[in-house]
Amino acid sequence: MNVWTYACLVVGLLLVVAPVGALVPDTIAISTDPEWVTAGSGESATVTVQVSNSTSGNTSFEGVAIDFEVDGEYGSISPARVGIDSAGRAAAVFKPGTRSGTATITATVSGEGLDEPLMGSVDLYIDHAAPYGVADILYTPRVTAGGTTDITVLMVDRYGNLVDSKREDFLNITPETVSFTVGSPGGGATFVGGTDEITVPVDDTGNATVTLEVSTLAGENIVYIQPPKPIRGQYITVRGVADGVPAGITCTVNPSIASVQANGKDTITLMYELTDEYGNPAAGQGLWVNASGLQGQSKCFNSSSRGEVWVTYGPEESVGVVTITATAVANASVTDTTQVEFTSTEPVKMVISASPQTMASRDCNPNVVSELRAKVMDIKGNPVDGEEVTFTIDTGSINLGGSDSTGDPYLGEVEGQNVTTAVTINGSAIVKFHPGSFAKPEMGKKASAKGNVTVWATWDDVSKPIELTWVNYPYLSVETEVSNAKVSVNSTDEHMTNTTYVTIRLKGDGYAMQPDPIDVVLCTDRSGSMLYDNPDRMHSVREAAKLFVDNMSERDSVGLVTFGRNTGSRNQINVPGEKSFGRNARDYINNNYITPKKYLDYATVDQPLTNVLSSVKVELDNIVPDYGTPMRGGIYKTINELSVNGSSDAVKAVILLSDGDYNWYGDPLARGNGYSSSDYGPTAYGDLSQSYYKFSGLSNAEQNLSVYARHKNVTIYSIGYADSISSGGRATLKKLAESTGGKYYNGSAANIGAVYTAIAGELKTEAGVDTNMTVFENVEINGTPIAAFEVFDYKHEPGKSTTIKGWVNNETGDFPDIPPFTTIDQTDAWKQDKQLHFDIGTIRLGQTWETTFCLAVNASYRAGEENNINIFGPGSTISFNGTEDGTEELDLPDTYITVFPDLTNTGITSSSLAVRFTGPGTGSGPYTDLVPLNWTTAYKGTEEVDISLAYSRYEDMRSPTTFFTKTLPPGSFVTADNTTTDSTMMPVKDLSPGQYWITVTASARDAETDEDTINVWAHTKGAPRAYIKIG
Repeated sequence: MNVWTYACLVVGLLLVVAPVGALVPDTIAISTDPEWVTAGSGESATVTVQVSNSTSGNTSFEGVAIDFEVDGEYGSISPARVGIDSAGRAAAVFKPGTRSGTATITATVSGEGLDEPLMGSVDLYIDHAAPYGVADILYTPRVTAGGTTDITVLMVDRYGNLVDSKREDFLNITPETVSFTVGSPGGGATFVGGTDEITVPVDDTGNATVTLEVSTLAGENIVYIQPPKPIRGQYITVRGVADGVPAGITCTVNPSIASVQANGKDTITLMYELTDEYGNPAAGQGLWVNASGLQGQSKCFNSSSRGEVWVTYGPEESVGVVTITATAVANASVTDTTQVEFTSTEPVKMVISASPQTMASRDCNPNVVSELRAKVMDIKGNPVDGEEVTFTIDTGSINLGGSDSTGDPYLGEVEGQNVTTAVTINGSAIVKFHPGSFAKPEMGKKASAKGNVTVWATWDDVSKPIELTWVNYPYLSVETEVSNAKVSVNSTDEHMTNTTYVTIRLKGDGYAMQPDPIDVVLCTDRSGSMLYDNPDRMHSVREAAKLFVDNMSERDSVGLVTFGRNTGSRNQINVPGEKSFGRNARDYINNNYITPKKYLDYATVDQPLTNVLSSVKVELDNIVPDYGTPMRGGIYKTINELSVNGSSDAVKAVILLSDGDYNWYGDPLARGNGYSSSDYGPTAYGDLSQSYYKFSGLSNAEQNLSVYARHKNVTIYSIGYADSISSGGRATLKKLAESTGGKYYNGSAANIGAVYTAIAGELKTEAGVDTNMTVFENVEINGTPIAAFEVFDYKHEPGKSTTIKGWVNNETGDFPDIPPFTTIDQTDAWKQDKQLHFDIGTIRLGQTWETTFCLAVNASYRAGEENNINIFGPGSTISFNGTEDGTEELDLPDTYITVFPDLTNTGITSSSLAVRFTGPGTGSGPYTDLVPLNWTTAYKGTEEVDISLAYSRYEDMRSPTTFFTKTLPPGSFVTADNTTTDSTMMPVKDLSPGQYWITVTASARDAETDEDTINVWAHTKGAPRAYIKIG
């Protein structure tokens, strides 16, 4: 029984005394009996109201009546108005309608003495009537074999109310149930739990749901559904589709030897078959096919209804082995790797090249060699193996100058050998060329010797020369390469065989190219805060500075300037930090310092510039921190030391380190007002003061010590040590460094060693040669120079052409981004003068500079059969200076590309299949007899194509009926666009009125299945879809 009680609190005098006139009802309780009734039945429920006064407990009131209300959609209540009896009760009868749900009944109490009505309500539950029919069956009609789908049955009573379990759940009894039975290919289908029969109840939303595990064999899984009587049972079909995740792959190659000639005509076909874990064909699955070598490509194809992917590779005009890897998209462990080969035809031509063509003489570098390479090719430019090539030094062509020769050039491994042979492997016969050697130059004289010689390569009756050069002075070596040694005039955008990427690599590896000497002064803070931390900061800094000193060479000079307290001649530092921390500072210090210590100025040159580097390390150990940060004074004294005592040809640098904000002497950058010594002494300036002590002898601009440093060719590297520096202090250190071309570093005990090492590397890599390069004034075609722009065009591609990058690898370590990677567009420069210019700048010792750019063969170029192009013909030079001999020019080595009229290569291809309705339009009708259907099929392949048409009452094509099939032979697709048209009639005369979905499906063994769907109306248009009702 439902009971609802409502109480009103009466405030005021009623809490003290209850006069008779104030005894009015203030509480209402409502109940129903029974709590549930059935929709459309003759059942009824009594609704009872009890009113009372909560203070006195009185239930007898005169002139009080109850008004009942209920939503008429759920039923009616009678009488609508009832007076209460002497016990304060009133009752009415509720009769349900045909709708299930919750009927809320409201009772309103009115009468004398009530200032406002007293209201209450109660919910009466209305259950559905007996099951009468099936409203819907929800399921997925096509499921991957071995997969699952939920099947949900929705039932209604004769009034359209859903049959649910709300009343049964309330009463804790069993609700209505639905039984399911399944049969399938091989008997493998079951419901969850492993049974082929199951009975499930409806839930509180009306769903009777089971989970079907379809058979692992592809095919129809037939489910019989039996609702409660008198509803008749029915069948549904869930098709197990062979489109599961691939678990296996096989590959068949045609021809079976997986090899054809690179003749521009023959192709190789690979037939892949994908299967799922149960052995079913894995239809509609993606397969990545990647080809490496020759025409490297990566494409994704989808498998056919048989789980097959057919791929064609070729034709090729380049010889080589192609590795083709196929990997299932949905399962990367399913993969196949197959190698196919394209072989060469008869050899007809040869070219010769050397890398490098210019090199150091053997006296400078006994290990230097050049690689001579003679490439033998067939008519297509493909390398031919097994051909013998003879290399000969033309001793009569040897030309020497600048110094006496101490050794002649030779070939192979035996000194003195002028003739040797090699057999082509991968098309190239390779031998080593060892350059000649010179007598070392006399003391004080420059190395300036140069030699060259012609080497001949002879194959069959073909001979080709190449000139090689060796020198004993500084030089740059150059390497070149191309991404595609074969290009064509006419090609498709897809394969880009008319382009090649050219890489030029310069290296500062001249044996005599040494960095400039370095003059560097360590300008180090000795304030009291340098005693913080454990180990203290001064200890960490001086040990790292010693490692820096060890990185310098005997050609370098190092000095030491420190700044802090000026003790004067009468005082001394007895305990480190005594002015900062007091006499008890000794308890704080945990490192050894040599005391007593005098400093006769705020900034002192503790060690003048010297190449006796051990003395600098001794003075580092003699530093004693105490008080004050006169950074401005320290920098000024450091620059002066470099200016007065430094070498004219040396790189000059300051390494400034401080762990606090500057104070004495004021702002190193001379911001604010400047004052002379007569105005204020050095110690008159506080932390980060925006004024400064003016140094005599400096211009107003040079009072900014970064300007003074630049004027003296001094670079400042600054280190802000520890976290005690303010943001303003760090900003000052950063500006001091960057304004002079240096760098700022954040230092700590953990990284201070690495910071000093990095600065050492920066200083050592500054020396080098200033370099620029011009390429493509001319190319050489079969030995004849012609303007490069007649053959090639420059092509800009963001991120790919033109790229510039570099790196340094020398005794100071590896530096990966000098210069950093960048991309430039040289299109305008090419259009202007048909050349590419590179202002490379300084190439440092051990630095490699590299550029890559794209060339495309002009479509207007007329290529013949003999088109071996040396892309770096006359006019392609590198010039560099900065060596003792001034400016030098270096020719780029011969680099060959073979150009053909057309390079017939389609790379990876596969069959394709598409089918589309051309009429009638979707949503057309209504049709009463026949529906005219027209469609087109497009197919590029070599197999039969199966066409089928089916219709269904459902958009998801549940329970389809196939009404047309046809097989098209390969010869059906003979039009230019590989299409064919077809038509049929679909009879609808005997079909129920309503909407129908029609699908046309096309499938072939070597292509992915395709389909198209339209919908039409039969007999009527716009009618709602009929529910399945059985009763």
